Amino acid sequence: MAKVTATKILQEAIKLKEKKSQDYQGSMFSEEEYFPFGNASYMHMIHTKYLRMRSLSDRPFQDINFESLEDTLTDMAIYCAMFQAYLENKRNSETWPPPNNKYV
Repeated sequence: MAKVTATKILQEAIKLKEKKSQDYQGSMFSEEEYFPFGNASYMHMIHTKYLRMRSLSDRPFQDINFESLEDTLTDMAIYCAMFQAYLENKRNSETWPPPNNKYV
C-alpha cells in the first residue's frame, strides 16, 4: 500500500470542497453568505472543528457514528484554506486596508 502524504490529503480535500460547494451553494448562495461575519465566521467554524477533533481524540477507541477524526481534520483544512483565501481577497480588494488596520 502506498504511503499517504499531505499532498494526497490536500488533493482529496479539494475534491471534497468542490462536491460540498455544489450541495451547499449551488447557484443560490455565495460563500460570503455562509460566512457573513468575516473573520469571526471562519474562526467559529475552525473552532467547532477543533472541538470535534478534541472530542474524538479524547476517546480514540469508541465507535464514532458519523464524522471521523480524519473527516474532521479534512474539514478543518478546508475551512483554514477558505479563511486564507478570504483574507487574501480582502487584501486585494479596493477597501484594503480596513480602518485601524483591523480585519473585518
